[in-house]
Order: sequence, then C-alpha cells, then structure tokens
Amino acid sequence: MVGVSAGTGAMGSLLAKLTALLSDEYKLLKRVRKEIEFLKRELERMRILLERLADMEGRLDGLARGWRDSVRDLSYDMEDCIDRFMDRLGSGDAKPKFMKRTARRLKTLWARHDIATQIKELMARVMEESERRDRYKLDESCYSLTKRVEIDPRITSLHEEVKDLVAVDGRVKQVTALLMDESMELKVLPIVGSGGLGKTTLAMEVYRKIGVDFQCRGFVSVSRTLDLEKLLKDILSQIDKDAYENCNRWEKEQLIRETKQILTGKRYFIVIDDVWKEQDWKLVKAAFPDNNNGSRIIATTRITGVANQCCSNSGGQPYQMVPLEDDASRKLFFKRIFSLDDPCPSELEEVSNGILKKCGGLPLAISTFASLLANKPHKKDEWERLQDSVGTGPSLDNDGNLKVMKDILLLSYWDLPHHLKTCLLYLCIYPEDWEIKCKELKWKWMAEGFLDRQWGRLDEVAENCINELVNRNMIQPTDIDYDGTVKYCRVHDMVLDLIISLSDEENFAIVFNGRICNSFPRKIRRLSMQSIGKEHNGAAYAVTEAKLHLRSLTMFWEVQIPYIVDFPALRCWILEKPRYMFAH
Repeated sequence: MVGVSAGTGAMGSLLAKLTALLSDEYKLLKRVRKEIEFLKRELERMRILLERLADMEGRLDGLARGWRDSVRDLSYDMEDCIDRFMDRLGSGDAKPKFMKRTARRLKTLWARHDIATQIKELMARVMEESERRDRYKLDESCYSLTKRVEIDPRITSLHEEVKDLVAVDGRVKQVTALLMDESMELKVLPIVGSGGLGKTTLAMEVYRKIGVDFQCRGFVSVSRTLDLEKLLKDILSQIDKDAYENCNRWEKEQLIRETKQILTGKRYFIVIDDVWKEQDWKLVKAAFPDNNNGSRIIATTRITGVANQCCSNSGGQPYQMVPLEDDASRKLFFKRIFSLDDPCPSELEEVSNGILKKCGGLPLAISTFASLLANKPHKKDEWERLQDSVGTGPSLDNDGNLKVMKDILLLSYWDLPHHLKTCLLYLCIYPEDWEIKCKELKWKWMAEGFLDRQWGRLDEVAENCINELVNRNMIQPTDIDYDGTVKYCRVHDMVLDLIISLSDEENFAIVFNGRICNSFPRKIRRLSMQSIGKEHNGAAYAVTEAKLHLRSLTMFWEVQIPYIVDFPALRCWILEKPRYMFAH
C-alpha cells in the first residue's frame, strides 16, 4: 500500500498513522481511541474504492469523480491533523521521573483534547462521504502490486543508435549538406515541423556529426517561455568556462555583449532548439555575431512564421520536417516490439498497418504506441482494442499539436500502474527541456512518500520506476551509464504538456511557468515555481496562502516566502540550481 499517490491521495500513509495512534505509545482518551478505530475501518474501505476508481480514469462520471476528489482531499487534511498532533505530543521517555511525567501530562493534556475535537469534525466528514458512496452504489475492487522491472535492452540499443530509431540518416545528410557549403557568411537553417516529428533529434545528430569542426559549439533550448538570462548562461557554459564562472551577477545586456565578444573572432556552431515566438528569436539572435568565419546556426520550431523569420537574413528556406515513410515507420514500430529473431506474426500484420496509419508517420507517436504494445500480450484482439481507443489520423487541435499524439500519450498514461502515474505526474515540477538527474529524482519520490517499502528497498523500487517509464517511452534517457543505469532523463514537451494538464485536473501539483492562471486551488499541496514573470506576485501570494497545506515546494528562482517553520505540512523543499540539457 503506497503512502501517497495521485489516485488515492494520502490514504496509504494516513492509515499507517492511524494504526500508530492506536498503539500503546500514544495515550489517547478512551472515546478518541474508539473513534479512530471507526475511522480506520471506514477509510480502509474507501481506500479500496479509490484504487478501483484510479483504474477507471477517463471513464468516471461526474458523481464518482467528485466523490474521489473529496475523499482524497479529506485524506490529506486528516494526515496533516495527525502529523501536528504526533509532533506536539511526542513519544516521551521510557521511564520518566515523577516531575517530568507530571509536566508532560500537563503539557499534553490540551493536545489530547484538541485532537478529540478535530477527530469529531473529521468523523463527520468521513460519515458524509460514506453515505455518498452508498448512494452512488460504487463497487469496490483490489489493487495489484508491480513486479521488479529491468531496463528493456531494446530501449538502450534504440537510444545508442539514434539513426535507426527515427530513420534520420538521410535527413542528417541533407541538413549537413545545406549547412556545410563554402559560404563564409553566417548561415541560419531553421528546421520546422509539428510536435513529435523528431526536429530535436535531427538537430542533435547533425550537431554531433559536424560540431567537432567548429571552434565553439553549443546546444540550447528556448522552449515556450523564454528565459533569456538562463539561455545565455547556458551558452557561455559551453563556449567559455571562464566567462561562465564570472557571469552570475551579469544582467541580460552584459550577457549578450560578452557572448557576442567571445564569438566574434571564432567559427561557431549553435543549435537553438524549440523557438516559439518571432520576438524570442530576435532577442536570442542578438548574441550571435555575423563574423564571416563560416559560422552556422540551427533553429528548430513548430511555427512556420518563426522559421521564416529565422532564415530571413540568410536568404535560405526552412528545412521542412515531414512524417516518416511507411517503411521507416514499420521499422521503428517493429524494432521496439519484436527482436530481430522474432518478426511480427502474420495475424498482427493487418492491425499493425491500422495502428501505423493512426500514428501518421510521427516518430514519437510510433515509439510511444510500440512501447505500450511491448507490455501487452501479442494477441490480435488486444491490439485491436488499443487501436480503437485512438482517434484517426494526425488531426490538429486548437494549440497546433497533434490530437492523435495526445490520444496515444493519454492511453499510455492510463495504462500505467497507480504508483507510476504518480511518479510521472511529479515530473511536471520540472521546466521544459530540463535535464533531470535520476539519482535526485529517486530521493524526491521517496521523500514525497510515493513508494512502498513492501515492494523492496526503496532505492531499488525507485530504479524500477525509472526503468519502467523509460520502457514505456514516457521519459527519454539522455545519459545511460556503462551498466545500463539511466543517469539523466528528460520529458518530451508533449508529454510535459499532458502531465501538467492532468496535474491541474487532479490538483496534484501547481506549476508557475509563465502560463496565464486566473485562479488557484483553495488548497495547494505541491508547488513548482519555475520562472519570474507577471505571475511573480501571485506566486508569492499563493505560497503564503497555501502554507498550511503545502507538502512540496520546488523553487527554480528566488522569491520572498514565509519562514519554513510556518509550513507545518512541508515534507520536501527543493532549491534547484540551473541544469541545462546538452551542456558540455
């Protein structure tokens, strides 16, 4: 029984603490003991139902969803209440002397009566939810634990052989030919295409292939919300270590001047990944001099107007990413599911063609769907069921993202065990394109109470979670150690969009990342502060208002907050230092 999860709230850890309260260590009033025993029985029934409802995500009606949300919120409030009581009461000495024992009784008498009042109020809420459960006639079910997971060896080979993974060998040659002509003027080549087509992967491969031929090189990401200061420091960390060590107090203008001065006399190659706005490109481009030394820049974007703006000065045309052809799609699809010695069975050929048609030649969609099928029985009816669950064709939604891609990712999310859903949702606390150190991530999962000791050693359980999410293509390894251990990983921006959206719906975590947010939940349990912008004052206010319920605070920039002692429920406080992808 996991302690805390997105599906069941704090129900698991709450039940464990109710059991501890009933032990001889805590001297409770007789009436309170009986009430806690009643609460424990009722909450155990509710936990089972919560777990069943978590299995039905996406198929819940409004009544069931409302009951689930209320009970999860109740579990958090109850655990916070008990934590405050336990902290105030303490366990005492084994054999206290008379004066100490007398002083302790006087000190804790109020605490024992205080919890009696709060338990009475919580009992009323529990009874109300029990009555609602009976009225809704919601059935109960059991929860199944996960097994030990090893990293799928096919995943490792796919990431070692990127050209085979996404069939970009021909595209790498095309882009390289466009860049490496005899012209000495600065050349900017935009790579444009919708999400999931492999723009970043293509740019990375070109960068690896020809980057060694340049005096200075760097690979940085802009992402949806430009943080120019962070981006320029990232560039400096790759082109001039000495300048980077001295740039902490530099303003944006000085960062631009220093970067431009360092690059002026050199032949450089820079990749600017994921540009969303024309104005963002103008700000970034100001740091790169046109020094007629044969320098080159690649800019990737989903927006055609941005791509045209990027290449306007060089007189060229954007490189247009197109979906994979049928043969390349099939190769990518089957390589993830079957080994070379175990080709696709003939009875699955037809349904495979249907699935690939729905994926529309999108590498991310193909590999994600293949990762989902790799964990399923190789049976035609099972594959057809999953095929029917996804919309047809690469239709675009209002945000310009591919709806079929979201359908596939959402299908993969629902297929995760409860604890993996929680671990994945937690990754919304990281900014776009953030390189996540897996060792630190495991400790955070443990501190948040997402893992259960009954499954084994917590560090091994956390390692299993990393490997399972990699196997299912929900996270992408960026650095794999010699023994197959994933050292660093990242979350694809389309996956990040999905889990931020799901996290908002579940009130699992609130993310300040430049998005427009007109209102905040009444109770914020986890908060990630990622960027300074117009929401700065709102963020500080939200932290202050949420301090009684806040369990996790992750800060990627400094903001004035109350003293930590004012956060009675806080379990995890994280101050992140800049860590950029592709840093060298």
